[in-house]
Amino acid sequence: MLENNAASVISLTTQNQKLKMSLDTNKKELQQTCQKRALELRSCDLKVASLRDSIKDTLFNARIQFDYAERWLCARAESVDLQYQVRPVAPAPQPDHEHCVHNELLRAYNLQIKEREDLLQYWKTRYATDTADIDVKLRDKYEKVRVTVARREEMEKLYNAHEGEMRAWLTFKKERAARLAREAKLRTAATRIQAWWRGVMVRRGLGVYRHLRNIKKPGAKTKKK
Repeated sequence: MLENNAASVISLTTQNQKLKMSLDTNKKELQQTCQKRALELRSCDLKVASLRDSIKDTLFNARIQFDYAERWLCARAESVDLQYQVRPVAPAPQPDHEHCVHNELLRAYNLQIKEREDLLQYWKTRYATDTADIDVKLRDKYEKVRVTVARREEMEKLYNAHEGEMRAWLTFKKERAARLAREAKLRTAATRIQAWWRGVMVRRGLGVYRHLRNIKKPGAKTKKK
């Protein structure tokens, strides 16, 4: 029985170690997967931000070009109408009208370029700050993981060092429990035997209870003469 129990304890310990190893492997794989997904999400966010900025720039440039072309066409149409009109109704356009429109468009372009440069500088600064914060967080996480791994290795070494003592203690506990149960069983049996024998001695007046033979029992019937 003890050999079977020891074999079962050894098999359970081996199974526990295998489960712990598989759990550690799953944890490492999960952490690597989380880190990979975080990096992918970060790269996707950067791509989305860059695409959004490029789309906004393209739309704004197209709108400005369209406005410029429309105003230029209107100005050219007015100039052609004035050239071929027999009776000019409206006053002649100013000779520098196109030059004024061009200057206004250039001013708008310069303002937009300045805004884009300021926005680009802001995003560069924010990117540098976020990268530094992420590096600090990653270093902290790495330090925590390193401490946890060292602690786990230390606990594993301690467990391996005291594995024999643990097995010996489990065996001792089982043997002690069996011995105590056997002693309790023997004590109960001895108590019952002693109680039975004492009852026999009292009823028959044996040994130290010999004086009870001369004592008449209450309510005893007397023989008829």
